[in-house]
Amino acid sequence: MHLRAETEGGESQTRGGTAKAERVARVIDSFIDLVLEGNTPPTPEQVRERAGVSSATFYRYFKSLDDLRGAAVQRAVERFGHLYSVPEIGIGSRSDRIHRFVDSRIALWEKIHHLDRLTRSRAVRIPAAQEFVDGMRRVMTATVERHFEPELRRHSSAERASIATSILVLTSGESWEQFREAHGFSPFATGRAWALAIDRVLGGD
Repeated sequence: MHLRAETEGGESQTRGGTAKAERVARVIDSFIDLVLEGNTPPTPEQVRERAGVSSATFYRYFKSLDDLRGAAVQRAVERFGHLYSVPEIGIGSRSDRIHRFVDSRIALWEKIHHLDRLTRSRAVRIPAAQEFVDGMRRVMTATVERHFEPELRRHSSAERASIATSILVLTSGESWEQFREAHGFSPFATGRAWALAIDRVLGGD
């Protein structure tokens, strides 16, 4: 009987822990989904309503909206990390690689631009958020270097860094905002402009 009681108690704790984890995940995903829909940032009330949790439950898990934002950034990487990659990286002709790279970046920012903008605004005042943004930029720069290695290897180390950084900036979330929002370019027109610019930055065939 004693062993059974201990087992039942352990199962109860496991179920409770699972339920808590599910509620936390639901709150975080609700925050992300609201941001992706253009609510930047969503209010705690909007998040609670979407997640179906009480105010007490919300603040039990997250002391502030900033705490939730931090958790959402990590969760977004899990949900959308695949969008940062480039299909068949480094494979194909120069033209094929340029267009495949541009297509991947357009797909990325079309999906997560609201979340990216919120993360960048948070980085201005929160060092941990800035470290995350800087880390993602380093990862994306490494992707550029690998994808366009045939063109970059002709250059010196300093020139390679300059070209890779230029391509990163050309296809960044900030650039997407300028083309799509400030100047009203369509996704297709934005991609065409980026492809042309990358081709010029890479230099001669």
